[in-house]
Amino acid sequence: MIRYSYQLNDFRQWLRGFSKLLHVPAAPGNLTLPRDLGEGSIRIAHPPEGISSAVMNFCLWDDLQLVSEANHSPGLCLFFNQIKTNELYMVRDNGHAMSDRNHRGQLVLTSTAARQEMVLPRHSRLKGVYLYFSHPFLQRRLRQDILSDLFSVAGASGYTEPISFECRQLLEEVCAADPSSPLYHLTLSTRTLLLAEKFLSSFLTRSAIPNANGRIWAKGREKDLEALKGIVRILSDNQLNKFPSIEVLSRTAMMSSTKLKSRFKQIYGMKLYEFYNRHRLGQAKEMLTTGKYSVKQVGVNIGFSNLSNFAKAFKKEFGVLPKEVLKNK
Repeated sequence: MIRYSYQLNDFRQWLRGFSKLLHVPAAPGNLTLPRDLGEGSIRIAHPPEGISSAVMNFCLWDDLQLVSEANHSPGLCLFFNQIKTNELYMVRDNGHAMSDRNHRGQLVLTSTAARQEMVLPRHSRLKGVYLYFSHPFLQRRLRQDILSDLFSVAGASGYTEPISFECRQLLEEVCAADPSSPLYHLTLSTRTLLLAEKFLSSFLTRSAIPNANGRIWAKGREKDLEALKGIVRILSDNQLNKFPSIEVLSRTAMMSSTKLKSRFKQIYGMKLYEFYNRHRLGQAKEMLTTGKYSVKQVGVNIGFSNLSNFAKAFKKEFGVLPKEVLKNK
């Protein structure tokens, strides 16, 4: 296993330490892995002073343990992760272990005040955009109440949410950017800052945000939040093979349809049907990866009567057709 322990203050410094650990010389702001260790690269973007950013798209042939030690001058980290692995990977924060599987992408907000640890099995691909905001920068650029809210949400264990479709598009643009282009560094800087802007805009317009531990950090009314959690349970039920009508959901939540749709999007960052559709497509992917079901069986199981529509929705969500997932088993 490769173990990398560091204190995050700047991704250039982080990259120098990582290249030294691997015994691989790195060009300024760029590390390309040799074939005997893995494949892919890590590149440093050039955002404004006070922000440090890296674009990672690499895979190691060995297990990787990343340990971010607590920083006494805490900043905030905003990660747009797309981790692809066939095994469980482990995340630890302050001694608490959590397991996760490969996913279509997560936004992760953490504070460097707390120790964070992640273990990735060999052959896992770490792909994404990673931003670090220093404490002096945050104090200069953000109002104190907003800054306090961000640190409250990040907490000791961090905050995660699915990456929106719009942010996934930006992420793909960054990872696909051509290093030989004269506009390469400009592309990296502008797109990474736009990703940060998208998150902050969403954060400021939401009245409540669910934390990773299931609790809700909220400005809104507790009654509404409890009602919406009930709606989430309904839409996440694996036995549900048809989207309930808005009228039924409104009666269940004891809200008007307009209020239900508005409050749900405020808190969960997506529309009701989008939440339902993402959940059932995620369920479909899990079924396909077992290799026990045909594409037709999976599509019918999650409520698609038209397999063409199922294939289109699946590809839009995951970038591949259902049969391609089945073929790789």
